[in-house]
Amino acid sequence: MTTDTQLENETNDQFRKEQPVLVFVSTDIVSGMDEIAREKLISNLRHYSTSGLSPLWVNWLRHRADLHFACLVHDLQEFNDFMLDIVRRVEGVRETTTILSFSGRADIDALLELEMEVSPNSNTVASNVLIDVQPGMDRQCFQALLDLPPHPDVRRVWLLNCYHSEDADLMMLLLGKNVAALTGYVMSWVRTTPGVIDTEMGTVMDWRWLASPENVVELCEMFFTHDPISKNDR
Repeated sequence: MTTDTQLENETNDQFRKEQPVLVFVSTDIVSGMDEIAREKLISNLRHYSTSGLSPLWVNWLRHRADLHFACLVHDLQEFNDFMLDIVRRVEGVRETTTILSFSGRADIDALLELEMEVSPNSNTVASNVLIDVQPGMDRQCFQALLDLPPHPDVRRVWLLNCYHSEDADLMMLLLGKNVAALTGYVMSWVRTTPGVIDTEMGTVMDWRWLASPENVVELCEMFFTHDPISKNDR
């Protein structure tokens, strides 16, 4: 006979399995193969969507000029096969790096407007900021970054947890009128936040959306339902 505790554990396990993970993948492309590899990768991503994994968007990082994309993942085993068969088998892909985020906060309005904000015809600049945090100050630093006051020329789209990554502990996406505004925001506001050890800022180019409306809704719900700040720390 199933006890209440067993039933609760099974329910919790099922709940955890169903929670999506936001995954960011950067691909290092061999010199001379840029256009061929990019177009093949974009084609693979555009035609891939299952109940376990959905590509959301593709863009380039200015300082690396390599392909960068995001996926909403429900099945990590499928994601493993996806990386092996859909991404890393593309001719010209030299190396891949992956960052997983299980929680974070977002400006939902900015997230929904992201496609229009960073279109080729707009004057908006997007920047991805990787943030290293002093261990032990993780919650305080996260909350302090969330509490930064509004800026007239910069909008924060999201702040994500990625503590298990070797590249960074937090990831922030910013929109601004120009690179100078974004750089000033990071130097004066982000880097002076208690707990921030270091930052790496990269400009994002040529945003191509692959997400369906259902994917966008699920992404927004993920930020609503996942709270990295425990109730005791509020």
